[in-house]
Amino acid sequence: MALIQNSPVLLLFVVAAIYIQLDQAAQNTIPGRCWCPKSVKFTKGNMTDFQVLERHPGCDKTELIVTMAEADNSTAQICINTQGKMAKNFLKCWERIKKEESRKMECINKRRKTE
Repeated sequence: MALIQNSPVLLLFVVAAIYIQLDQAAQNTIPGRCWCPKSVKFTKGNMTDFQVLERHPGCDKTELIVTMAEADNSTAQICINTQGKMAKNFLKCWERIKKEESRKMECINKRRKTE
């Protein structure tokens, strides 16, 4: 008997959970949803990491995000324009190391030598 009384609450919970899942899925597939609304051509400083975000249904361009160490020991993430020379060199290196996360430092160290 208690199950029948709680059925509307259970149904409401299930519907809400499904709605949340569908909403999140829709946000990931809306064209033009990229991580980098703005980007810079290059950056100077102590780079500690980078991410290459490939094209996906939500974004029609490849994105490069670099992590820079700041003077106060914090970090900042900066989006780099993939049409610039710096980004093209990173993307070539990324392809050369076969997109292996463990080898990212090879690309960062190569950049440091060219500065």
